[in-house]
Parts: sequence; C-alpha cells; structure tokens
Amino acid sequence: MLKKFFSKQARKPSGFFGRFITLKVFEKGNAGLNRRMLELVSASGGDRILEIGFGGGGTIYEMACALDTGSVEGIDFSDAMLKAARRKNREHIAAGTVTLLQGDFDSAHYPPCVFDTVCTANTIYFWPDRKHTASRIHEVLKPGGRLVLAYVDRSKMDNMPLDMEVFTPISRDEVRVLLEEAGFREVRFHPCADPSRAEYCVEAFK
Repeated sequence: MLKKFFSKQARKPSGFFGRFITLKVFEKGNAGLNRRMLELVSASGGDRILEIGFGGGGTIYEMACALDTGSVEGIDFSDAMLKAARRKNREHIAAGTVTLLQGDFDSAHYPPCVFDTVCTANTIYFWPDRKHTASRIHEVLKPGGRLVLAYVDRSKMDNMPLDMEVFTPISRDEVRVLLEEAGFREVRFHPCADPSRAEYCVEAFK
C-alpha cells in the first residue's frame, strides 16, 4: 500500500504531501542527476528551452539565470509542483523569461521546430506511449536541437522498492532504440558521478 502511494507521488505529486514532503525528497534525491542535466543543457544567450516535468522548478530557475535574451518554458501535470515552481521562479516569470504550464506534454500545443533544447529528468518511466512522446519531442526541436534526458537505468530500478504498475523501467539499449526510431541522431550516454546509482544523462540531436 505504501509502496503504491509513494510511487504515485513520484509520478504526480499532489496535496500537502506532494507540495512539501515529496518536493523535499525529490530535491535531495535527484540533486546529482539534475546537476548533470544542467551541465549538459548549458543554457546561455538566447536559447529557447523546454523542460518536461519541472518538479519544484529548481532547474528552470538555474537555466533562466544563465540566459540573456532567451527563455525557458516548463510543463508539468502536477498542480502541487506548478505552485512550488511558480514560487521559486516568480521573478523570472514576472520578467517574461520563464513560462510554466500545468498539463500533459503529449497533448499540449507546441508548434514544430521552436526549441533549441528539450530536457527532462526522471519522467521517461511514466510516459504512457514512449514512441509518441519521443516523436513529439523531436517535432518541437529546431533542426540541430538537442534532447537532454536524465534517468535511472533499469539495471538499478528493477531492484528498487517501487510499484511497477506505476513505474516502467527502461534500459540503455531501449532508450537508444526509442530515440533513434523517433529520428534522433548521435545518441550519447553520459554517466553521472556515482556509477553505482546507474544514472545517465542522454544527449540526442535532431
């Protein structure tokens, strides 16, 4: 029962627990993975960036601070995370640098070829139709744009206390095939600092 509850909170934080407890757990547990993702995104200048599943908005904030004329957009289907991220980014939102939406990326309206970079951390396990989501990401990227996808590999997740009706783990080989079939090229895997955690940031280019 508890395993299912915590797994559902990981997928879509909600209520008081999501806004305060889940958020703190995410910020601590995902710190290394998010740091590596930020390094690879390397936001600068006039970049236009989209983050799918922005959680508490910490990575949105860091990317926005690094921009001059660019912008960061984010979409997350959790109302609890939207509220937290808006608090974190209120100055950037007021300045027009950050735009945050509550919704599902798969059905949200984004024009094709608008983003230089799309990034996402720890969301791929929850994509109901991975092929569709990967294709949508490819579609909204500009030619030459990049996806930076951070995740924990199946080799680690299969042994974690998670409800596998909520999580669908994925392996390196499966990630590579998924992205290449969606049209991405030069799929590169970058291990994070602690190899025992089996955490990777994947770069793929349109």
